[in-house]
Amino acid sequence: MKKLIPAAAIFSLSIPLSSFAQTYKYQPAVFTLQGKLLSTPGETPDGKKITFPALRLQEPITLQGDQETRTENGVALMHLVLNPKMMQVFKSKTGKSVSVTGTMFHSDNGNHQTNVLIAPSAITSMK
Repeated sequence: MKKLIPAAAIFSLSIPLSSFAQTYKYQPAVFTLQGKLLSTPGETPDGKKITFPALRLQEPITLQGDQETRTENGVALMHLVLNPKMMQVFKSKTGKSVSVTGTMFHSDNGNHQTNVLIAPSAITSMK
């Protein structure tokens, strides 16, 4: 006996997951995102191996571009740009699930390790 697959199920399988991603705009807006803090391997423009502070998002997002910045779909990892206070918070919460509130912006130089970065104003533990 053949099993019938509803057309809606077939249609939903053909849509990329990024189509359902939450869409945000770049700065100056402030957003809160959830994910896990990581110290992630990267590389400087001259090829030196480094580690950088990052947020691995619970769910990929889309950043809507404008005339100056391109749209980025499926963003799952973001380089964190930390001031000294936020660096201390990052160090104490690395490896943990957190909420990060901050401003997102697109990379603009070779020292940026991901296409989208976030400058946090707050990092709080998730319960």
